[in-house]
Amino acid sequence: VGSAYDHKVVMRLITYMAPYKRDAMAAMAAVLVYTVASVSIPLFLLFGIKWAVNEGEMWRLHMLGLAFLGVAVIYFAANYLQFVYMPKVGQGVLFSLRTHMFNHLQRLSPSFFHRTPVGRIMSRSQSDVLQLQETFELMVQSVADLLSLAGIVIVMLFIDWRLALVCMSVIPALFLVLGYWQRFARRSFMRIRRAIAIVNGEYNQNITGVRVVESLNRQDENLKHFDELNQEHLDANLQASRFSGGLQPIVETLTGISMGVVVVLGGTMVLDSALDWGVMVAFAMWIQRFFEPIRNLTMQYSQLQRAMAAGVRIFEVIDLKPEVEDAPDAIEMPPINGEIKFESVGFHYVPGIEVLQDINLVINPGENVALVGSTGAGKSTLVTLIHRFADVTEGKITVDGHDLREVTRKSLVSQMSMVLQDPYLFSGTVKENIRYRHEEASDEAIVDAA
Repeated sequence: VGSAYDHKVVMRLITYMAPYKRDAMAAMAAVLVYTVASVSIPLFLLFGIKWAVNEGEMWRLHMLGLAFLGVAVIYFAANYLQFVYMPKVGQGVLFSLRTHMFNHLQRLSPSFFHRTPVGRIMSRSQSDVLQLQETFELMVQSVADLLSLAGIVIVMLFIDWRLALVCMSVIPALFLVLGYWQRFARRSFMRIRRAIAIVNGEYNQNITGVRVVESLNRQDENLKHFDELNQEHLDANLQASRFSGGLQPIVETLTGISMGVVVVLGGTMVLDSALDWGVMVAFAMWIQRFFEPIRNLTMQYSQLQRAMAAGVRIFEVIDLKPEVEDAPDAIEMPPINGEIKFESVGFHYVPGIEVLQDINLVINPGENVALVGSTGAGKSTLVTLIHRFADVTEGKITVDGHDLREVTRKSLVSQMSMVLQDPYLFSGTVKENIRYRHEEASDEAIVDAA
């Protein structure tokens, strides 16, 4: 958890990219062309110095200028297409993931929402999903940077392997620093995700219960508690910033060392006539281009860590199974007559803590039954079980002789109505709320119902 590459998360994300594979391939092709153009510019410069400048041929210099112009146009076009298609795929993945998340949350059992604060659910479905939006762009850019590194290394070794090896001698030190750094950064980025989820949960809790807060005059105490949670979030982000910022100066220092090696060693070789001066100029450009992708990968590393951490949290929710599911051989509930039977029913929310024990009850069609008892006695739980928000842990409940677990829940609840203790109005008009389950209802039917 928290690594820059999580194979399971990446494979799951790729399934969301399937509808946008053409755009993804276009983005990859643009990145490949862009990378080749970037690596080839110093090579054109080297060729131009040898073929035109050293030979003193003006027409060759003009031809080289046209070639540079062509490469620049290709460079621009590939870069433009890259930045058009990559966000398109990223936004498409974000759209699909949010839709899937929303649909999945609607299918989870009410007990999940009792156990999980709404703020934390919102954090995963909003903040974490948004964090994944740029993952495809980061992955493509990382592939481009790796290809660029490979291309530069191959070309440098081919042109002059001695100078190339000396210039790249700083790489082991860089990887040593990266390996040491990422152990601490991983924990820091996971800390951020946890902290923002807790802050969102506290926000939701206080806004939802604002009447209770104001009636009990708890504003100052709640603000003090929120300050502590918000401070933890701030500290986590500052710590992550320190880790991310610490790498940049190291990469810049190594870039300067390699450039200095090219100037000193390459210059010495040029003075000794062991190296063409065009090669030294090209190497200076390649060194700059060599550390640019390393610099990008360094920054992308921390972003990918955040994205992978967010992906783990998102797929933890998506992988949750509803606690109430239809049996494979469940049948459609016939039209209900209304006989309800509880036969030795037992139920618990938490194993070992029984809420209902050995309940036997018969409610005949047309009867009005009132359940009276103290708070926590299990009155709402009985109605919850009839509506099959949860399944009994012992015994069975039947409606017209049908065990509720043997019929599809949709066919059951479509023939039932429930008035909740705490009515909830969705945004919209009263008419739209009355029509919520039956959108086909006429205005006259809505007036009659009201």
